[in-house]
Amino acid sequence: MLALAFLNPLLLWAVPLCAVPIVIHLLNRRRFRKVPWAAMEFLLAAMKRNRKRLRMEQWLVLLLRTLAVLLLVALVSRPQFGGGGLLSTKTHHVVVFDDSASMTQRSGSTTLFVKAQDRIRALVDDLSVRRSGDLFSLVRTSRAAQPELWTQRVGPELGRRVGTMLKELTCGDGATDLGSSLQTTVKRAADVQEAGRTQYYVVGDARAHDWATEDDKPRQALLAALHSLRPDKDHVTVLGKAGSPANLAVVDVRLVDRMAVAGVPATLAIDVQNFGLDPTTPATVAVEIDGQSRVVLTVEPLAPGQRMAVPLGHTFHQAGPHRIDAALEATESFPIDDRRTLALQVRDKSRVLLVDGQPDEEEAETFFLQAAMEMAESGIEPQVVSDQALEETDLAQFDVVWLCNVTAPTVATAQRIEDFVTKGGGLVITAGALVDAGRFNELLWRDGKGVLPMPFGDIGGDPDRPEKTILTRPDHPMCDGLAEVLDLLFGNVVLVKRWLQIVDDGKQSATVIARIKDAEGPPLLVSRTFGTGTGGGEVAMFAVTADKFWSNLPSTDLFVVLVNQLHRSSARRQDTAGTNLLPDGSFTLSLDPAAFRADATLRALTGDDERTFTAVEGKEPQAPAVLTVAMSELRALGAYEIELARHDGTPDKRLLARNMPTTESRLVPFADNAFARLYPKELHDRVTFVREETSLGDDKGEGEVWPLLAALLLAGLLLESLLAWRFGRR
Repeated sequence: MLALAFLNPLLLWAVPLCAVPIVIHLLNRRRFRKVPWAAMEFLLAAMKRNRKRLRMEQWLVLLLRTLAVLLLVALVSRPQFGGGGLLSTKTHHVVVFDDSASMTQRSGSTTLFVKAQDRIRALVDDLSVRRSGDLFSLVRTSRAAQPELWTQRVGPELGRRVGTMLKELTCGDGATDLGSSLQTTVKRAADVQEAGRTQYYVVGDARAHDWATEDDKPRQALLAALHSLRPDKDHVTVLGKAGSPANLAVVDVRLVDRMAVAGVPATLAIDVQNFGLDPTTPATVAVEIDGQSRVVLTVEPLAPGQRMAVPLGHTFHQAGPHRIDAALEATESFPIDDRRTLALQVRDKSRVLLVDGQPDEEEAETFFLQAAMEMAESGIEPQVVSDQALEETDLAQFDVVWLCNVTAPTVATAQRIEDFVTKGGGLVITAGALVDAGRFNELLWRDGKGVLPMPFGDIGGDPDRPEKTILTRPDHPMCDGLAEVLDLLFGNVVLVKRWLQIVDDGKQSATVIARIKDAEGPPLLVSRTFGTGTGGGEVAMFAVTADKFWSNLPSTDLFVVLVNQLHRSSARRQDTAGTNLLPDGSFTLSLDPAAFRADATLRALTGDDERTFTAVEGKEPQAPAVLTVAMSELRALGAYEIELARHDGTPDKRLLARNMPTTESRLVPFADNAFARLYPKELHDRVTFVREETSLGDDKGEGEVWPLLAALLLAGLLLESLLAWRFGRR
């Protein structure tokens, strides 16, 4: 229900001026003296006959003049429907300001963020003229729960105050969730009892990513926010200024290998994606290692939406923290996502546990494995224990565990091994005469629920008739880069005399990498990923022993290559997530109070940002202190050096990287017809999209009526003049 209000209610005190025409009329009647005149007797007689008509004419002209004064007073008082003023409840104008990273896109000589600020200033100035007395609020999407302004009175001072505040705001480098921000704001605005209506203004770049999912569905949080609006009292106006949808971005710098070890060549990848609607031209990406060595790589033309991994090989010669910076060299309107950093901890060695089920002073079961792993270029540090010592060994410190001709683990050890693999550790099992197949199947196969890729069977083969082998899956990660060599060696060098059957009934999800005899023969080497998601570990099974007793494999050149390749594909994957964070993440580090002081300094290596954080001491006497750094408190993107203070004065420096979320790279605007297509029909009247920069939006359902009053005033004056002229002639 619409209510009448006035922008200038004090001028309504001029309403009594409507009586001026009446007073003048009465005074005009009193200023004449009656003088009898014989000639007038005939005129008076005629006037008496037309008295009613003359009186009606006079009253009609008097009424028009009175209405003219009333309309003039109403016109300068500026009545409106739904506005704040004398006779109605107020309107709450809420600006939801998008300050996410996508607003840094350049548009002309400035950015979308600056243009949005100008638009808010113009909106406030317009409200100060048209909607004096209403309420105004300003909310940023990055902190919707903490408004910059809330329920401020609209008036002459509001424009100055908002302008000063906008100058102090800076555009963030994080992502935005428009739906959640709007939900929070709508819920807060619902408690404002002073306002009868709420007009929301979403000021930003109106990206399709904010309104629709990747599979072209409405955002559920935004859908819920729009449904929570009161249909007859709330409305959303989207003041969106979209930039260019064309955008080529570096979306990731990652370690392809499972870990980085000093002295061992590592494979990195720079992922580049085309977020635009048109194909890109060839580009280049420059990669720097620790700010020193620099290489320029070519990025081939990409189709819309296409993602490409640009490979890079590098050998880190020192263990410790390293940073890899990748930056597109092409200049475009959205440079913030052209650069990305990887903070990488390079390890000195990769530790492997070799469990020897048949130790021998001269040539143990693990003799050839240990020799292959101890090569300097392998980067592996093996440790040999007996199967009895396995019971007391902490598996968490190793990347891979080899069970070599082990009779069978105990129930407790089997559970520890399964936990180790579930958390990402690698497991390799080699067969032998001591292996208790039934016990292995009971504890580690468990009808397909355990870590074994396939169950063990009986011993097969004839020592007098060795069989050849064949590589059946050259596309397996173990064969990466060496498939042709492995295929040649398997097919022409390796001979198998005996083997422990690996039962392949075709129902398991394991992969058979190599077989005995031919492509349909018994499995020689199988593998399987155990666990869910990316956290699971790799498990491999050999049907032969790790020594030369059942095959000549350990004595061939293939063995060294095979062991190292198997390690590269099954070792525990290095976790880089803890030191490579987004602006909404947090860095956490446990510090031993006996070795470290509580203070830590963070220093941006590619920007001007340095600050100190203090670790929180644990509640228990010997509990470690916890250093927590919220990425939202940092200002720069790229690498940060963490300098820890040790009690002995020894320098201890770590690295972390703070990168922009890739969701902000999606700059394609959201079309009005897409809203009509994706969102329910009952919401269409609640949202209005305004693209023009000069337009300030639509105060839907609350318009001023001064144009109508001006037209009525003009028509009334014309009619009064016409009637006065007409009646005067008669």
